[in-house]
Amino acid sequence: MLAFAAFAARVIPGTLRGAWGDYLAFSDFFAQWSFGLFARLDDAALIYDGDALHQFQLTLEPALRQFFPYPYPPTYLFVVWPLSWLSYRTAYLVWDIATPALFLWAVFGSRWRTNLLWFVLLAPITIITLILGQNGLLTSALIVGGMRLMRDRPVLGGVFLGLATIKPQLGVLIPLALIGAGYWRVLAAASVSAGVLALASGLAFGWELWPAWLDTLAGHAGYVDRSINNYLKPTIMANLVLLGVALPVAHAVQIGVGVVVAAIVLLCFRRGATDLSIAALQVGTFLAMPYVFRYDMPMQVNAILLLVRDRERSGRGVGPFEAGIIAFALLEPALTTLTTRFFYCSGLSLLLLFGLIVWRRFSSANDVLPTRLTIDALSPHRQGPGHDECD
Repeated sequence: MLAFAAFAARVIPGTLRGAWGDYLAFSDFFAQWSFGLFARLDDAALIYDGDALHQFQLTLEPALRQFFPYPYPPTYLFVVWPLSWLSYRTAYLVWDIATPALFLWAVFGSRWRTNLLWFVLLAPITIITLILGQNGLLTSALIVGGMRLMRDRPVLGGVFLGLATIKPQLGVLIPLALIGAGYWRVLAAASVSAGVLALASGLAFGWELWPAWLDTLAGHAGYVDRSINNYLKPTIMANLVLLGVALPVAHAVQIGVGVVVAAIVLLCFRRGATDLSIAALQVGTFLAMPYVFRYDMPMQVNAILLLVRDRERSGRGVGPFEAGIIAFALLEPALTTLTTRFFYCSGLSLLLLFGLIVWRRFSSANDVLPTRLTIDALSPHRQGPGHDECD
């Protein structure tokens, strides 16, 4: 917690100065806000035209130095459209209040009166996502919340997972997990909600957006490869490129890692949708996908809480070796934000944490399904022995 607080004190003041400065595009939130304005004030069908979007953004910030293309599916416009009705600073404030609040609800449910709330809120990856004004807390909330709800409320849990398709690469392992666990109602609810969302986006913004998005996917992947700093990506592929590996070879290795991780997650869920299975999926997502960024990773903090919860429930606690891996995973985003010297720590921390979770999953003597309240076993306010744990 001291390290968390030190990192927050290091990065937040500069962000606050930027928020009240004259240059609007000091953070990625400018992109989120400009996307909503473009869809409302211009022809939404042109949002995948990079030149048209960039010219519009220049009208909002003439000194714009970055290029902010719109890479999301048309459904994401429902998220940013409401922001367009607010001034930039008001929208930024609302975004940085609403998205962490939703994420904290996803992690803790109604049991938010716990010191662990500060642990999640001050984690470096949470702070990074907040100061960038990015959508990682929102997408993590949808996935974490959906998986927390899916056992007792399969339809509602599926709806949350379906809404997470606003950033589809983060949900690539979810169908495999649901099939492996036999959660057919959750899968059906997720599919229906995703379909309804897609239909609504076509009706609201025009059907031509969908083929336009599909046409730009390959080009955007190339843009991310060529133009986005690999130091911002925690992926195996980015780490390999920074180590000097040729991009085609790095792509091939990333595909191989993705296949292995997907198979492991499927095997975990075939043994049951336990806390450790969910943790393996939430960490494995960032190993399996080539195009994710540091700010996409808040749900890794939830995965760590699930791992610790499993150790508490087993009565054995967390040993020094495990504690070292957990601390490394928690502090790595701060380390790689403050310096690029140890860039390889991002991929290494993911591999170690995923390996620890999977090892614990397959070495568990009993397959215990997650309780309704994800963090109960860690909460100082959990009910006493005279009460049902799930009550």
